[in-house]
Amino acid sequence: MEPTAQTSLVNIGTWVTAGKDILVGLSAVVAAFFAYRGLSAWRKELKGKSEYQLAKDVLKSVYKVREAFKHVRHIAIYQYEYPEDMLDHHGHLKKENDYKGTAHVYENRWKKMDEAFGELEEHHLDAQVEWGPKFQDKIVKLRSCRSELLVTIQQMLERKKNPREEALSKVKEAAEERSVLYHIGSDSKHDKFTPQIEESIDEFEKWLRPHIQHKG
Repeated sequence: MEPTAQTSLVNIGTWVTAGKDILVGLSAVVAAFFAYRGLSAWRKELKGKSEYQLAKDVLKSVYKVREAFKHVRHIAIYQYEYPEDMLDHHGHLKKENDYKGTAHVYENRWKKMDEAFGELEEHHLDAQVEWGPKFQDKIVKLRSCRSELLVTIQQMLERKKNPREEALSKVKEAAEERSVLYHIGSDSKHDKFTPQIEESIDEFEKWLRPHIQHKG
């Protein structure tokens, strides 16, 4: 029996409906694909921005620590750093206040070190979360420099507390102590400690600069 016109129209309608369903399905797949690509690109960009900002935060806190070292190791102690009641009428520290006055100065100077290093430790921990524990040793050398400076200050103050012991200290030991205590500059043969600090900071530079420059 030959198909009627009505039957042909029904078949055509079925094919059209099926075609529409296929097109709708394909459109959904294509839309989902591009949405996934867009989401992946957005996540990648977001991660890049996060790493860039974290690298800047860590490096900035490292530089704050560097400035704190300079602050603590400043070779001159100014009049305003001493308590007024420890000064004579010329504005000089009284001899009997040598230990207490010097201890007061370094105690106040060290507050800047504690603040800067506390910030660095926090950002360094965030960096380990972001990039893994393989970077956890980057801070070790800088911690070592801080500890060496603190011990040297304590030893110097201890000798001021006991003037007789200070007078008996060896010249070589005094020279080595001054090299740690006072910031003169990495180009000075009398300052062997500043290059150690700079080397410690270089550890962070090598690690963080690629994250900053790549984003820039």
